[in-house]
Amino acid sequence: MAATALPPFDFAALSRFLAKASGAEKVEIAACDLLPGGAIQENWGLDAIFSDGRLAEAQRLVLRTNAATGIPSSLSRPDEFAVLQAAFAAGVTVPEPLFACGDPEVIGKPFFLMRRLAGTAQGRQITADPALEPALPQIAYRLGGELARIQTIRPPRPDLPFLGVPEENGPAAQIAGFRAYLDRHPNPRPVLEWAIRRLETHIPPPLGTVLCHRDFRTGNYLLTGAELTGILDWEFAGWGDPDEDIGWFCCKGWRFARLDREAGGIAARAPFYGGYEAASGRRLDPERIRYWEVFANLRWAIIALQQSDRYLLGGARDLSTAIIGRRAAECELELLLLLDPAGAPEQGPRAFRPQSDNGTSPPTRDLPSGLELAELGRRLLLEELIPLLPPERHREGHLVATAIAIAARESTARETSTQELHSQLANFYGSAQSGPPASRPPLCGRDGRGPDEGLRRFALDLRNGAFETCPSQECAARVILWRIAIARLREANPYFLATHGFA
Repeated sequence: MAATALPPFDFAALSRFLAKASGAEKVEIAACDLLPGGAIQENWGLDAIFSDGRLAEAQRLVLRTNAATGIPSSLSRPDEFAVLQAAFAAGVTVPEPLFACGDPEVIGKPFFLMRRLAGTAQGRQITADPALEPALPQIAYRLGGELARIQTIRPPRPDLPFLGVPEENGPAAQIAGFRAYLDRHPNPRPVLEWAIRRLETHIPPPLGTVLCHRDFRTGNYLLTGAELTGILDWEFAGWGDPDEDIGWFCCKGWRFARLDREAGGIAARAPFYGGYEAASGRRLDPERIRYWEVFANLRWAIIALQQSDRYLLGGARDLSTAIIGRRAAECELELLLLLDPAGAPEQGPRAFRPQSDNGTSPPTRDLPSGLELAELGRRLLLEELIPLLPPERHREGHLVATAIAIAARESTARETSTQELHSQLANFYGSAQSGPPASRPPLCGRDGRGPDEGLRRFALDLRNGAFETCPSQECAARVILWRIAIARLREANPYFLATHGFA
């Protein structure tokens, strides 16, 4: 069901554009609704009646245009339209692309139109629907075949000049972009820096360059029952490695309700791999896929942080955009599980568990405490108010409840976690003074500077591989990485920790 919103554009100008583009004498827009989903772009469902021309009679369309804020790696709408045209011509199951417009005079910003397809793309619904269970392996097989068909689009392509030179889209170039982003990010992310170092020093030998969807996952395809009706959202497409989209599809961040099903939350890898191999004629190498799965988690972490930047810097005010940056912590845990499985604490480090205040408050503060009031409000919302909302607003209600819970956990954990991290970094650098020159003297705990400064030095040393020649220091550094990741998730998403066996 569509979300409630008023179209921010002039129907008359749009009708004139549709008439001219389709060769119709007249076009009447009978309905226009903002469609759910689309974390970065806006998708408007249009019911339009064409008097004659190419699209005579009633048509169900989707108008795709820019949201108020975006992220740098997204294509423009005209460029995305050109990619969609290439995919449609190659026989990929996609909505038929109809018209594109780069003239801001029509609706105020660029847009394109495509046919509206039936089906649902809701990831949690697809991965949790018992009625779909018998068909899911076959759906995974079909998706593998669709991906192979996408990869038949290869450079050079005069119709896709904006995708640039293939060599500029490889893993090394993307990794450089991730690093440049972290240089500008206000908070140090040592786990991401460590993962970047591992990726850039283990780039696999290249295969032939192909078109990568770069968001090929559950949540971006439509199902009507068990029938695949369309692959959506081509805004990140670019030249790349054939295994890049496979690693992205298998990334744990896109498994929704079924983290145990490694192929998009819908099946084991075998049927997905089988569909791809049958259609492509190429056998997949598990080690290459593992590299690209690590890469996917790093890229997803960067995108999640960029999404929260739309709130912090870009002016977006919706809760969904603001909260998504917290998912970077899930990626950090997954990166450690993939790259350092032997270092995982059995149930998380006891010394790093935040201490609760047990609901107590200073004597100058009224009772019940703010934490208790927040929890009461959260339960009221979940148990009594959300059931009264229309189904299309339930997700927003749950986001509000999640935001309240994060704020409550932060207020009890931040001081203790900060002090412990402060101490751990000071001890680590204190013990590292006799090590390699790249390991600096302590930058926190002894010189009056805060733990963020120590984290920055730690992140920079990891970036430069400062501990790689000393196994004991590298091991000690990984222990701190695990503690950072677990501490962040205790605040952001303790359920995600619990599903991985951490207390």
